[in-house]
Amino acid sequence: MPDSPGYILKRLREKKHFTQQEVIERSGLDRSASYISSLETNKTSPTIQELEALAVIYSTTVFDMLSEAKGIAPNWDFTPNPDIRLLLNFYESLNTERRKIALEFIQYLAEKQKMERYNESRQTGTGSL
Repeated sequence: MPDSPGYILKRLREKKHFTQQEVIERSGLDRSASYISSLETNKTSPTIQELEALAVIYSTTVFDMLSEAKGIAPNWDFTPNPDIRLLLNFYESLNTERRKIALEFIQYLAEKQKMERYNESRQTGTGSL
C-alpha cells in the first residue's frame, strides 16, 4: 500500500536526523519550519522545485519519492551504485548553466584518463586503450 507523500517526507527527514528547521536551512527553501510540518501532515503540497531541493538533502530522487508515494515498484532487480545516485542528486540541484559546466568537467576528466591510458600503453608497448 502506498504511503502518503507527507509520511514519506517525514520518514526521510527522520532517517537523516534533521529537525524541520534544519531541513529549511539545508535545502535553501525560502520557507519557515512550519511549512515542513504542513508538508509532512499533507496540509499542503510541495512544488517540483521544492521536491528537488528536498531530494538532494535526503539523498534520494524526486522519482523515487513519487514512486513510493504512488506505490510503484520497479520490476527489475537492480540497485544503482550509490556514487551514481549521489552524483545525480548533486547534478539535479544545479541550475542549467552549472549543469553544463559539470558535464564539461566530467567529459574533460574522462578524456584526460583516456589520454593517460594511451600514453601508458605507448610506454609499455601494449598499444591498447
